[in-house]
Amino acid sequence: MATIREIAEEAGVSVGTVSNVLNNPQSVAESTRLRVLEVMERNNYRPSWVARGLAKGRTRMLGLIVSNISNPFTSEIVRGASEEARSLGCSLLVMTSSSDGREAPEHVLALRHQWVHGIFLASQPLPEDTYRQLDFGDTPVLVMDHGQTIPRQAVGLVGFDWRTAGYQATRHLLDLGHTRIAYIGGIPGRSSTTQREEGWRLAMAEAGISEMDEWFVSGDYQTECGYQSTLSQMKRPDPPTAIVFANDMMALGAYQAAAELSLRIPDDFSIVGMDDNFFVAYLAPPLTTVHVPTRELGRLGVQMLVDPDDKQRQVRSLVLPTALVVRHSTAPPPH
Repeated sequence: MATIREIAEEAGVSVGTVSNVLNNPQSVAESTRLRVLEVMERNNYRPSWVARGLAKGRTRMLGLIVSNISNPFTSEIVRGASEEARSLGCSLLVMTSSSDGREAPEHVLALRHQWVHGIFLASQPLPEDTYRQLDFGDTPVLVMDHGQTIPRQAVGLVGFDWRTAGYQATRHLLDLGHTRIAYIGGIPGRSSTTQREEGWRLAMAEAGISEMDEWFVSGDYQTECGYQSTLSQMKRPDPPTAIVFANDMMALGAYQAAAELSLRIPDDFSIVGMDDNFFVAYLAPPLTTVHVPTRELGRLGVQMLVDPDDKQRQVRSLVLPTALVVRHSTAPPPH
């Protein structure tokens, strides 16, 4: 492939003019710009985003840090980010960390050494001591909002309306006639966990149900937790007629528990999840859940990193809405 110098010689212009065609086209006469572009096309010339970026202290590469990429919730964020990065002519470097995030500081440093254009921190909430170790330097960063301190380099926060998600799931069951509605929550101490629980409590309070603590279980978002929690709840003398799970992975565990107890969903008890992972429509019965636009979050996150609103000079916050998806795991309570 031709070099930028060879393009300049063939077009009869300086290397600086070719650079302006790529980076500052409004400064080049239209006839000159078209001539240079024609030479580029004839020679199949493609500019090196890395070389151009290094000259400016940045590249067209973006860094994405996530946790547990095997979880469909996370993989959909990666999928959306990858699709959008490709459409914008960027490369995406994906770094995965464990649930405790201990590798995150190393990932940030590695991405900085790659001169990435920006870093999208979409991992699970990090322990505070680990979070404080993150050194972004002057690299712009976008954070999936977990209620932690906003880095000074942040250009934006992105997240979901988890409070409404918890409310929608519970309201649906109340409208069906349920009042004994158990709630299996997520890992304590996370803002998204707290918000989901608040939505459940708000809907229950609106229905005049004040005794809620007996129906509350603190979970961890894992399938095994959903399985064990369902077993314990449905073995109670007064079992719930419905269960809200803080995510679909825990709701998945309820299906195994129901089979072991010879209970039928939703004839004997109803269940609702949150996330709307791809697999839940293929369960038997298909799971009623709250759709969370994870792929859209990945797409919008990349957009915000590539094109930050410099005029605002402030951190932008984006909260994506959720929507109830009714399938066949819910029904009126058994009589």
